[in-house]
Amino acid sequence: MTTTGPMSNIPVYDPTVAKSGASTSSSNGTSAADQTQNFLKLLIAQIQNQDPMSPMDASTMTSQMSQLNMVTSMSNMNTSMTAMLNQMQSVNFMNQASLIGHSPAVAGNTISFDGSNLVILGANASNPLSSAVATITDATGNVINSASLGAVTAGMKNFEWDGRDASGNRVAPGVYNISINGTNLAGATESLTAYVASPVAAVSKGSNGESLLTLQDGRQINASTIQQWVN
Repeated sequence: MTTTGPMSNIPVYDPTVAKSGASTSSSNGTSAADQTQNFLKLLIAQIQNQDPMSPMDASTMTSQMSQLNMVTSMSNMNTSMTAMLNQMQSVNFMNQASLIGHSPAVAGNTISFDGSNLVILGANASNPLSSAVATITDATGNVINSASLGAVTAGMKNFEWDGRDASGNRVAPGVYNISINGTNLAGATESLTAYVASPVAAVSKGSNGESLLTLQDGRQINASTIQQWVN
């Protein structure tokens, strides 16, 4: 091997460097190839050190080779499944991107009113109700408006708020709260789960590959938690 001399960059042969050899790459020994090599080394050592008077049974060697093939196959299968999962997550992410502009109804009691657009809301009842009322309040707790939903069956019931108070005046843009209560068939009061819809503004990937939707009202939700799309 040659090295560069101190003058004129003339290559000079250095025998000490030539004998040192090239560096080898390190391995953590966890790959399928490394495990195969380690197994073969152990098998060869076992054959070399076996008792000549009681040599290794051929069926034992066959069993060990079969186990090696099984471990290798499982490792290759795990690699293939991981690649398939990553591909499915990428396809799902692209599909979720087409949802931008559409509105999911998400459980919550906060309404971010922009001052002009209708807000699509939902009430999820666990049991049939003879009547239900939705009440909208401002940030200080003052009642802005209320709406009778009438009789409600078990499940989701959708309705809208046009951004007006009880007097018919449009309220200022801001954050408002909604609560929904009803009376069941036995005459007892029940609270319903409120849902607030908002268009999807952006789609991003979470740390585990799941799709995260950022809504126009500022909320960020996991796509798998959506129970209803309203448009």
